[in-house]
Amino acid sequence: MDLWADLNGDRLSPGTERQNGVPRGKGRLTERAILSLLRDWLLQYYVAAYCRSLAATRIFRRCYWIDALRTDARSLATASKLESTPAPSSSKRRKKGIIEPVPPALQPIVTLSRELMQESKPITLYGLLLATGSSKRKEIRVPQAIQNGNDPTCQIAIPRGESAIIHATWSEVALSLLNETGQSPAIFLLDPLGPMPFSADDLVPLYQRAVPTELCLLISHKQIADRLLAASTIPAQTIALNALLRTDRWRTLPTIPEEQEQAIHGFTDLLLASLQRHFQHPIQPITFPILIGPATIAPAPYTLLFATRRQDSLNCMNDAVCIYRQRVEQESYRGVLGEEWFVSQQRARQEQALQQLHQRICQQGQAQRTRRWADLRQHLLLAQFGQFTLQDYDASIQQLLRNGEVRCVWRQPPISPEEERIPGNDDTLVWRQ
Repeated sequence: MDLWADLNGDRLSPGTERQNGVPRGKGRLTERAILSLLRDWLLQYYVAAYCRSLAATRIFRRCYWIDALRTDARSLATASKLESTPAPSSSKRRKKGIIEPVPPALQPIVTLSRELMQESKPITLYGLLLATGSSKRKEIRVPQAIQNGNDPTCQIAIPRGESAIIHATWSEVALSLLNETGQSPAIFLLDPLGPMPFSADDLVPLYQRAVPTELCLLISHKQIADRLLAASTIPAQTIALNALLRTDRWRTLPTIPEEQEQAIHGFTDLLLASLQRHFQHPIQPITFPILIGPATIAPAPYTLLFATRRQDSLNCMNDAVCIYRQRVEQESYRGVLGEEWFVSQQRARQEQALQQLHQRICQQGQAQRTRRWADLRQHLLLAQFGQFTLQDYDASIQQLLRNGEVRCVWRQPPISPEEERIPGNDDTLVWRQ
């Protein structure tokens, strides 16, 4: 049965509320609610950790969050019930002492940015949200000439030193955004199958950035089915899919509802293959779990393709996926009959999984005689992305060292025999025969 067959609409059902960022209650979530949860998850679990990793290098002072998902600007301004927090808007206004309220859609970004700026290694996070419709506050509008296609070289003025909602599509504002972000790290949340589908060439400027650039491409399963069906009869849709995937192999994918899952996997694999040539690390297809009822979880009808060139970013996303899945499962048991039994079962499954990880590390290390822990951990992380956190991996290698199943030749001797350390790049693992 398709749990998401009628996924549309604008609001959470009346009986739905959020508990620790996870929706609870009866009723089916709408598309807008799911996208809101996705944004919250990325900001809270991935963006925060990645910004701290960037700040630790002491090289970067700011990072940009570019949200180009299809969004109605009017909903951005009114959907959230959070109280607006005053914040400075621009340098001129700051000098004049003028304070503007922050729109609810920007509130999580502004709040996170303030937290990051107050830490010992500060970094500033700026959020730029692209929207359709109308918005009255902190909105940047596209000149009519650009909307009409009369001046494609004209750039839109992007506000500096603040987060903002921009009334524009990606194609209209991409050049201005890339110029504004300049030499700063940026995370791009994009919808390649939106009302104005991307082509492969649209992504090339992102590949060419010489600074940390993270791509999060959200693929709607319903849009995949709709695009494939339309492309079978409409020449313009055929051209659009060829331009995005750089191949016509999508023609072999089924379009009947009974084989939709096969079509989704096939289309995702084709898009992933077209992106992979530009990235050293394997691109990760990520599913997003949704709580749909008491003790009942189902994947949302989306796939998030995550692409990065940085190891620390890959590690942050791995932890974000793992921690959030555990949180959703915990929340699904809250308040249900026999909650203690469900919690104990979850704990037992986690302990069993950690034991299996312990054995897998030992077997893999002995078989390949891996000398560096970072290499072995990377191999295992990619093989089971999002199942364990980096802390789980490091705790397992420490347990193996305590048990004598592997020993480490430390470049720098420990300060005391009782000191427990994690093997670094200059330390050598020696596996027991």
